[in-house]
Amino acid sequence: MSDGALERVRAWANVIRVKFFAAGIPPVILGFALAYYLEGSFSPLLFALTMLGIIAAMIGSYTFNEYFDFRSGVDLVVDEMHVTPFNSGSRVLPSGLLNPERVFQAGLAAAAATAAVGLYLALARGSLVLLLTAVGLVAALGYTAPPLKFAYRGLGELMIGLSFGPLITLGSYLVQTGRLGVTAVLASLVPGFLITAVIWINEFPDYEADRAVGKRNMVVTLGRRRAALVYPWLFALGYAVVVAGVALRLFPVYALLALLTTPMAVRAVANARRNMDSPKGLVPSMSGTIAVFVLSTLLLSLSLAMARWI
Repeated sequence: MSDGALERVRAWANVIRVKFFAAGIPPVILGFALAYYLEGSFSPLLFALTMLGIIAAMIGSYTFNEYFDFRSGVDLVVDEMHVTPFNSGSRVLPSGLLNPERVFQAGLAAAAATAAVGLYLALARGSLVLLLTAVGLVAALGYTAPPLKFAYRGLGELMIGLSFGPLITLGSYLVQTGRLGVTAVLASLVPGFLITAVIWINEFPDYEADRAVGKRNMVVTLGRRRAALVYPWLFALGYAVVVAGVALRLFPVYALLALLTTPMAVRAVANARRNMDSPKGLVPSMSGTIAVFVLSTLLLSLSLAMARWI
């Protein structure tokens, strides 16, 4: 492969945010683990199709976000000194590595693929699957795309939490079982709160650029000082759901394994308090929050499988 072709492959891998696929995969696993725990059922085919649909949805969301943030100018006013591996997009479009219109077209193709998978699963498991797919697409694709522009209206964090928490988890559970339930709804809140913590801390480095272009996310609206006070509560709420589930006997006692990530969350919060005005200094908090989200969701999934096996 020539150097030019390799550079384009890397650019596409960056613009579709391959490294952030970790945001959508753990909730899918949790949804199927819930189905296995509660119903004793697991279909590898349905799991694979659901994973395919979620990955396509993420590609659509990430490419749309890259395109519309570039068009809005927010990617152009970001101070390069404030760029970290976790914020300010991939920097592919501001660098001129790819044609913006091609990126937009890729987003449309990914959205179409998501809709096709959702339609197939709806035919197999019921129309509620299609409804959840539609809501998920609106939440994900409308994050920065007009006319919705949720991220510009103080609704972006809610949409992220809803999409990567309840929608993916409950959708995966629904595909496997054909129904919803209280236990599944409660469990879906765990990744919901923790992924909200991820997007919350990732907004701090972009504070100045977002404010300059009128991107009124919650960190911009509250200001960094007050937003920093909310950050630990997102972890606390995620952990509280686990404890409540065990106390109510909806989750097995093994679910408390998800609390093993508490020290990581404490370190992320402590670092954020010290470095809320330093984008580079926030990197440990951003990476730590992602780790808490992924590991807590997977540990909760493992606990459900363990309870079924034992």
